[in-house]
Amino acid sequence: MDKLNEFFKKPISMGAIGLVVGLVVGLVGLGWGLWPLQWTDAAPSDLQMDYQRDYLCMTIDSFSRNPNADLLAIRWMGLGENAQSVLNSLTPAACRFETTDEIDAFREIVALQALAEGVALEPLEILEAEESPMGAMEGTFTYEEPTYGMGNIAAEEPAKISILPLAILILLTLVVGGVLIFVILKRAKSGEGIKISAPKIVIPKKAEESKGTPNAAFKTAAKESPLAQFMTTYRQGDDLYDDSFSVDSINGEFLGECGVGIAETIGVGEPKKVTALEVWLFDKNDIQTVTKVLLSEHANNDPALRQRLLSKGEPILVDPGMKFLMETETLQLEARVVDMVYARGPLPENSYFSRLTLEITVWSK
Repeated sequence: MDKLNEFFKKPISMGAIGLVVGLVVGLVGLGWGLWPLQWTDAAPSDLQMDYQRDYLCMTIDSFSRNPNADLLAIRWMGLGENAQSVLNSLTPAACRFETTDEIDAFREIVALQALAEGVALEPLEILEAEESPMGAMEGTFTYEEPTYGMGNIAAEEPAKISILPLAILILLTLVVGGVLIFVILKRAKSGEGIKISAPKIVIPKKAEESKGTPNAAFKTAAKESPLAQFMTTYRQGDDLYDDSFSVDSINGEFLGECGVGIAETIGVGEPKKVTALEVWLFDKNDIQTVTKVLLSEHANNDPALRQRLLSKGEPILVDPGMKFLMETETLQLEARVVDMVYARGPLPENSYFSRLTLEITVWSK
């Protein structure tokens, strides 16, 4: 019994027991059993800009086929404060329309009927069926609070306390406590006690003894803290995309630069259809800037295009989650493809990007 009391007096023992009990009570009992957090679907206004455009394109297309005024008002108000900016960014190519008639007609409806303010709307008399591809609207718009419940925590009913999770919590607590007491008593009875191993003291080797193969420097540098870390995203429509970042030492000394820009486009018209991006690394101590070209699937399968891009740098087929390394005289760069989405359009499949996000980390060699 004395050894049991001694065990519970140790901070490490009490901390371990408190951690186990806290996890069981907080995660199982409260988090999953008594007060589980419940979410409904995200609202259209919570989507990324690319998907908000798709949502508004589908809204315009649906209204041109079925001019339901009330349904249009609800869908328009679902975009919230971003509705007007999303509408202004639409192009026929983004919505896969042949002309701008549908989008222009929708802009007239929004401007004349004041959908953005959510006020009661009068019948639209100037857009006759034969004049507008959207068709004539009958009746008035009346906006009601959307009932789809998107983006809110479901709180219509108070949380119900279930007996089953509480019973499981009590049972787990008893089992864990019983096992701990049994182990402690068994060791105390056998006289073993609780052994605490002495910390091992490691004497560092001399610098001369740590010299190894040429690759040892690379492995050591990779484990050190990076000099810099950046995140950059290309989105379709950013025709001037060209991100660059300065790489400095811990003391603030300029060591070099790195960046990402547009390497090649295909097709015609705006926005540009980017089929390849280039990642570059400049080292002030190196006479040559290292460059790698990230190719779409279509560009990688086109021998002529791939051969032309060889002059800009080493071509690489880009895939989500992939990593690649770049190395200069004194710097090492690792890039990881965090997210990649191909655009949809009349050009060949997987031929140009809608979105591509890179995480760039730079170390000193």
